[in-house]
Amino acid sequence: MTEAMDKRRLRKFLARSEPPVADEIENMRATESGQIPIMTLTHTRTPEGFTTSGVFAPPTLPKRTLDGIIVQCRVFFHVQEDCYLPSVVKSLRRLHNDERSRARIPLGELVNRYVQDGRLVNPDGAAVMYSGRLESDNGLGPNRLLGSDQVAMDYINGVAFHESEDAIARLQNVDEETVNIAVVMELDKLLRIVENVRAQILHDIEVGHISLAA
Repeated sequence: MTEAMDKRRLRKFLARSEPPVADEIENMRATESGQIPIMTLTHTRTPEGFTTSGVFAPPTLPKRTLDGIIVQCRVFFHVQEDCYLPSVVKSLRRLHNDERSRARIPLGELVNRYVQDGRLVNPDGAAVMYSGRLESDNGLGPNRLLGSDQVAMDYINGVAFHESEDAIARLQNVDEETVNIAVVMELDKLLRIVENVRAQILHDIEVGHISLAA
């Protein structure tokens, strides 16, 4: 890939990642923690003091809104897109000298932990949440729970964009709320990585390390 092509990729990425990309998800993040709350806490006064109980109740989005956000975000994890995050980081590194390119290896490692082969994944197989149902054979193999990344990708690629009989079959025993939550949580992680990559590119331009002029 030529230098001009790398610059074009970064310019396109900056344009596609211009905030707000998906403000509906960003607005879900709690002000103090910056995380999407997945528990609703209840504090109850008792004779002994206060007790706290929690209920798993993360927010969800209307289907039409969620599908629209998927369209916005898919360019960052679909391998054939110019804005595919691993490719964006590679282009950024090629525009630097050897020393600064090596300094951006951790950024590439962060991206590659969560975006692999055109899919959203969780590092080391540690899903944010599971479908809550253990199938004898759910398409992944016997006695394997469907993690949030698998649920999200089954919905994105098997329902929202295409019709995949395998994906639809895996989701048949997963309720709609769980699917919705899984997609929201996975896209929230993706958006945070997009924000990190964007911040690095803008920093490198600001300090004069790279220029995206044609």
